Amino acid sequence: MSVYRGEGVRLKKETSQNLINTCYPGPDETVMGKYARMRPQLPYFHAFDKAHLVMLVEQGLVPVADAQKMFKVFREVEQEGVEEARAATCEHMHSGEAILTAKLGKEIGGEVHLGRSSGDLLTVSYRMAMREKVLTLCEQFNQMRKAILKLAGENLETVIPGYTHMQHAQPQTLAHYLGFWESSFDRDFERFREYYRRLNMSPAGAAVVVGSDFPLDRERTCRLLGFDEINLNTLDSIYSRDVELEAHTILTVMTATLGRMCEDLLLWSSSEFNMVEIDDGLCGTSSIMPQKKNAYGVEYLKGLVGTCLGYLVESVTIYKNPPTATTFEWIRNLTDAWRGYDEVITALPLVTETLETLTIHKDRMLEQAGAFWDTATDLAGAIVREGKLPWRFGHQITGVVVRMAIEEGRQPKEVDSAFVDRAAQVILGKPLHMDEEVIRKAMDPTHSVLAHKMPGGPAPERMREELTIHSGKLEDDIAWVARCRENLRQASGQLESAIDGILEQKA
Repeated sequence: MSVYRGEGVRLKKETSQNLINTCYPGPDETVMGKYARMRPQLPYFHAFDKAHLVMLVEQGLVPVADAQKMFKVFREVEQEGVEEARAATCEHMHSGEAILTAKLGKEIGGEVHLGRSSGDLLTVSYRMAMREKVLTLCEQFNQMRKAILKLAGENLETVIPGYTHMQHAQPQTLAHYLGFWESSFDRDFERFREYYRRLNMSPAGAAVVVGSDFPLDRERTCRLLGFDEINLNTLDSIYSRDVELEAHTILTVMTATLGRMCEDLLLWSSSEFNMVEIDDGLCGTSSIMPQKKNAYGVEYLKGLVGTCLGYLVESVTIYKNPPTATTFEWIRNLTDAWRGYDEVITALPLVTETLETLTIHKDRMLEQAGAFWDTATDLAGAIVREGKLPWRFGHQITGVVVRMAIEEGRQPKEVDSAFVDRAAQVILGKPLHMDEEVIRKAMDPTHSVLAHKMPGGPAPERMREELTIHSGKLEDDIAWVARCRENLRQASGQLESAIDGILEQKA
């Protein structure tokens, strides 16, 4: 992979293929070729051509004999390779008509476009291509969520420091921390599911403004292409851009959360924190500093939101035009949708591998959880209970305890009843004479975690309940993707059966 990285030098493993796929792009011509000439949409132009032609025959708008000739050409193209054959025409959304015309002449090839426009060709193919991207992303997303839940289940009692303002706050568990991310990712998946419902509506037959005065059966084309329902208003079908903007928006929200999680992993893997270690295969080193172990994977992942946000802002800017001022900028912007989704689809396996191979330094986490006054709130609570005092007094006495201990170089575990009495004297003017065992438990981060038993808290029994809920959602989401895939598979089968039926008719 590199002339200086070298397996067995600083790092013990070869570079992970997921890291290569994500952070080491191939030659420019390979990247450009992936998106040039609307390549992501070409298979869906092909499917739309076939479904539209089936509908035209069934409506009596194209002779059966002509349709049979066209379907035979389409099936020959499928044997040769749809994407390659259509890209070679340089006709984009009209590549099907170009192929038919070259093979059969304009008299027959020109029939396939009856009642259609570039408008519905583009919007139908966009929605079909995007729904495939969404489902693929959701499959990878579910694998990542599964890895989070597994790691959380293995660390129900792993005590870690909690942070606010980058300062130690209160002890929690690694499971509780991971449940925080899983909760957010559950909502992200809900957004993808809701988006898919709005996305999977058929613009077919809307043409470009008012549809067609030919008796097109929009419902039939809708079903053959695997859409759930038609997008009713013809102008809305072609010119509304919210479906495309939403694709960028939900991706940006998800990658923003992902980036925050990876920011923590990067920080925790530093020498100063040393709470986790990223697998060697997901890291690089330096060409001059041989000691370096650079966490390339999480560095890349936390920056992914910048790419997605850039595409979102570009899309909003491009889509400033009203429907009465159509511009070809729209075509340019479609490429950004494929780039954004493809980049995240490629990145998600890298996240999964990072989580699956992560080394957890449990002793270091526990040490840190008790080292910087994480349990001060627990001590304040103990003072309130033992002294039967209002909360604010317990809070202020504890604040004095912390200040005096820092000034005197005393560690949290060295706080005793006499020390608390000195602080109480400052606030109350009298000692509290607290039991030493009460103070010891209050200052123990493990005891703190066990004591927080309210729903959603870090106590292991509460986290088991929470992880069960997350697992149930994940199972339902996995089943949802499978149902969507099956619906599309059945629609594709119905389309081919309809073509077979036409080919078997006597012309």
